[in-house]
Amino acid sequence: MNHLKDMWEEEMVCIRKGIRQEDGYLTTISKHYLKDRLANPEYPDRVFNELDLFWAISNGFIVEGYDTGEHGNNSEPERIIIGPALSEDWCVVIVACKLDNHYVIKTVFPVDRKRYRKYLPTAERPHPE
Repeated sequence: MNHLKDMWEEEMVCIRKGIRQEDGYLTTISKHYLKDRLANPEYPDRVFNELDLFWAISNGFIVEGYDTGEHGNNSEPERIIIGPALSEDWCVVIVACKLDNHYVIKTVFPVDRKRYRKYLPTAERPHPE
């Protein structure tokens, strides 16, 4: 859950550079999300488009990180980012670290699960840790 937490700030910088395709970094959105989930009536909570995702990443922060999957060590660690979409609704963005310079947004959904609500900023805690 806190895989390489001390690197999260630097990773966010790199993920954001990838959105802008700067310094050799690339952040893409999985075709699975864009073609199979977004605006699919079977997934009514998958409403966040490309601009929403990029805005959430640009203004959000990593709250969880994983390096192991169901089958042991994961060669593509994941970072869980929460941030505001353009609508100001907060969303959860799951990002896989493919290579040192390539990140893939796997999926995104609203911060409506108890697990993620605890990370939302409040007046007392503007940037939760």
